[in-house]
Amino acid sequence: MNHNIFLIRHAKTETNFLRKYIGVTDDQLCESGITELKKCISSGHYPAVDYVFVSPLLRCQQTREMIYNGVPFEIIPELAECDFGIFENMNYEQLKDTREYQNWINNGVKGNFPQGENIEDFKSRCAAGFEKAVTKIIEKRIVDCALVIHGGTIMAILEKYDRERSNFHDWKLENCEGYKLLLETGIWNKEKKLTEIIKL
Repeated sequence: MNHNIFLIRHAKTETNFLRKYIGVTDDQLCESGITELKKCISSGHYPAVDYVFVSPLLRCQQTREMIYNGVPFEIIPELAECDFGIFENMNYEQLKDTREYQNWINNGVKGNFPQGENIEDFKSRCAAGFEKAVTKIIEKRIVDCALVIHGGTIMAILEKYDRERSNFHDWKLENCEGYKLLLETGIWNKEKKLTEIIKL
C-alpha cells in the first residue's frame, strides 16, 4: 500500500523574523507569520489529509489548527525541535563574537550545541517520532497525512530516510514550506526508506 506523508514546517514567529535559534522556546506565531500562512492556505498550497501528527510546541499547534482545523490529530513529543543550549533565543549578531559559536562555525555548523541537546540524540529522537507516526499510518491504512513540525525535525527525518546519501543541511526549508513523501509499505518494511521525496 502507498501512503502520502506531507512534512510541513510551521509558520513564522517573531523570533524567526529576527533569525534567532529557536528550539525549546515555546513561541507563538506572529501576525506577519499568520498572514503569510493564510496566503499559502488560500492558494491551495497544502493538500487535504485524513490525519495529522504534530509537535507539542505552540507554533506547530497553531499552524496545524489553521491548515487542518477539524482533521483528527495526535501530538508526538519526539517531533519537537532541538534544544540549542546557549544559542537558544540568540541570533548571529549576538553570538558571532563568542568562542563557543566560532568553534561551532569552524566545525562546519556541525556537532553539539553547548549546554544543549546532543545532535545525534536529537536526530535519533526525531527518527523515533517519525517511526511512531509511520507505524500508525500503516496500521490504520491512512493514505494521506501530514506532520506539522519544525525545520530541524524535517531535516533530521529526511537525512535518515532518503534512499540516496544525503546531508542534514540539504533539506533546509523556509517557514510554511514542506515536502511530499511517498512511503510504500513493502520498501519501508524491507529498507526503512522512503520511495520518493518532492518539495511542495
